[in-house]
Amino acid sequence: MHRIIDWNELWEAIHVSSPERAEKDRDPAAVWDKRAAAYRRATRGEKRATEQELGLLDLAAGDTVLDMGAGTGRLAVPIAQTAAHVTALDPSGGMLSILQEQMAAEGRTNYSCVRMRWEDTVIGRDIEPHDVVVAAFSLGFYDLAAALEKLDAAALRAVYLFWHAGEWRSPEEMALYRTIFGEETAMRKGYPDYIYPVNILHDAGIYPNVRIYHAVWDAVYDSVEEAARTWAAMHNPDQEDLSPVREYFSRILRRDESGKYVETAVRRTAAVWWEKENR
Repeated sequence: MHRIIDWNELWEAIHVSSPERAEKDRDPAAVWDKRAAAYRRATRGEKRATEQELGLLDLAAGDTVLDMGAGTGRLAVPIAQTAAHVTALDPSGGMLSILQEQMAAEGRTNYSCVRMRWEDTVIGRDIEPHDVVVAAFSLGFYDLAAALEKLDAAALRAVYLFWHAGEWRSPEEMALYRTIFGEETAMRKGYPDYIYPVNILHDAGIYPNVRIYHAVWDAVYDSVEEAARTWAAMHNPDQEDLSPVREYFSRILRRDESGKYVETAVRRTAAVWWEKENR
């Protein structure tokens, strides 16, 4: 089929425009090892978004599941309650060590960890094909077409992707980014939305299902100060003046019945999935 737009080439052009994305490409393990503790704090209350994603997965008790970009195990740990075996792949040893702690806390032993970049992984050598492959917000590759092709090759039955639809952050969050980084740099944060992987898949002869929904993300903190420092550790580790971040969290956090400070963000999200037997 004739293509007017090469979506992967366009993705690559956008990708290289950001120094932050280039840094992650060079050494994603180093980037995420530094952020692992902050990421754990920022995601410890994400039960609702996780349950939404789990509800979209069609998993059977005997399934093997590959979680590509598993991070601290937000999906891998609850998936292990259903699946026969979960393989958690991530380049960051710091993130995987937290995943292992959480698996141990749940008494799960039906899992394995592979510390490796997806770009370097060879299917059949480093990991065997799994019944189901999941990639939740872990598509930040320069060559997205190659990454998606490998995800398809790693799946025996189905692949599930979760990615943002539209702007990657809420208007309030983007206002904070503009305050901290400036307009031009703020616009280079994040990645293009779900329509890019969908069109890249289409060009490869894969015609996925797409469901757009509103994901509800909760983050729980002990104080406004903890929220501000966690945000800085995740997004701008060298930042010295935290006053704009404190002001933002003072405005958007609410206290729950236990006295914790809760941030709730509703983000438009795309679930993209395809089943191998239908192709």
